[in-house]
Amino acid sequence: MSDTVKQCPICKLENQKVLADHDYGDKVTYDCSRCGRYTIAGTAEAIADRGDKSVQLSGWLRERNLLGIDIPMLTSHFLEEVISTLPIYRPSEKQNKLLQAIELLTDYPGKAVELKFENDTSLAWAQNEQELRHYLMSLIERGFLKLLSLTPVYSSPTSYVVVTADGWEYLEKKQSSLADKTQVFVAMSFDKSLSPLYNNAIAPAIESTGYRPYRVDADLHLDRIDAKIIAEIKNSRFIVADVTQQKAGVYYEAGFGHGIGIPVIWCVRSDELKNVHFDTRQYNHIVWETEVELKEKLGYVILATIGAKRSSN
Repeated sequence: MSDTVKQCPICKLENQKVLADHDYGDKVTYDCSRCGRYTIAGTAEAIADRGDKSVQLSGWLRERNLLGIDIPMLTSHFLEEVISTLPIYRPSEKQNKLLQAIELLTDYPGKAVELKFENDTSLAWAQNEQELRHYLMSLIERGFLKLLSLTPVYSSPTSYVVVTADGWEYLEKKQSSLADKTQVFVAMSFDKSLSPLYNNAIAPAIESTGYRPYRVDADLHLDRIDAKIIAEIKNSRFIVADVTQQKAGVYYEAGFGHGIGIPVIWCVRSDELKNVHFDTRQYNHIVWETEVELKEKLGYVILATIGAKRSSN
């Protein structure tokens, strides 16, 4: 099986390694030079064949491979949840993605990294090689990378680059302890009718992925409520914001977190989807009808967008 190659069902690169073909193609494990390693169910390959999301999906897979985050088998259901939550990054964000990826590929400071433009578009979540080359040249012009290749970036299939001292300093400033945090801030209505939703769906879903849910009303404190909220949001890895009942405080908390770079997972009960605020309607929401449905969907989305919390041991 080690000599078997197939077209990657995600990015469509030909001649990609097949590590295992289980049960006559019922599920296949690929080692794609663009997407990385993943296992996909045979029934999910048709869903993966969506050109409008293939770039983001490839970037998502490659990023998790680089970070060492476990990727659950791509079943039809899981893949649908992933695709529905994939972000569309701005050019500045893609540029940062590329620099962070090169950092992860660097064995030690001063070590050169080889970029193969056909394979490595996923490092920047780029649409094509031209876009990747543009971000690479931008990072070189900003002084964060140094080009070691003699051939210009725009006329070579590969380039060798090294992170500069300015690049390392920039990366250190960009990085924080966010990835080490275990708390998840839950923003939702404090109405007692929704308490079972937190206890039976939101909290268990968060805990199942290795994180610790936190709701400010569950904590007795002497601080001013607004100061406490801000402090706890800053202390969180991400935010789960359920906007059912359309409480202004929920939008405030999620907006504050989003503004300081903390990921937000939006949720809403199906009968209130039409009431979601105009300013946040552009974001994907987990739309739920039952506690069981929310628990399952939220767990999938956390794995898809954040990844399970890795043990520090």
